[in-house]
Amino acid sequence: MILSVDAKNAALKGIADKLNAGTNSVLSIYVGATLAAEFALLNPVQQSITGAVMTFRIPPKVLAIASGIPTDAKVLAADGTLIATLDVATEITLDKAQIYQGGYVTLTALTMSI
Repeated sequence: MILSVDAKNAALKGIADKLNAGTNSVLSIYVGATLAAEFALLNPVQQSITGAVMTFRIPPKVLAIASGIPTDAKVLAADGTLIATLDVATEITLDKAQIYQGGYVTLTALTMSI
């Protein structure tokens, strides 16, 4: 199946609607299997949805709870349902390449594409 850009944008809008339901959804960043940082996503989560890419609004920085090079991230709805697993290398941009326990983690860009 090959979706049109309009269909992809509609799918991303559906994901955004799910993330915007209830209290804040969550972005959890992992170093391997270890949770390193957790962001409460803003509501609404999306800054824009265009060209089959959803650009997220950037939440405030958080304190890291573990150290290491981030590998992946999980986006969870407010009820804890897993919505997506993201690749830190391509879909998330942090202010530093490594996370340090007790230090701030700043998200500078977050996108999701179909």
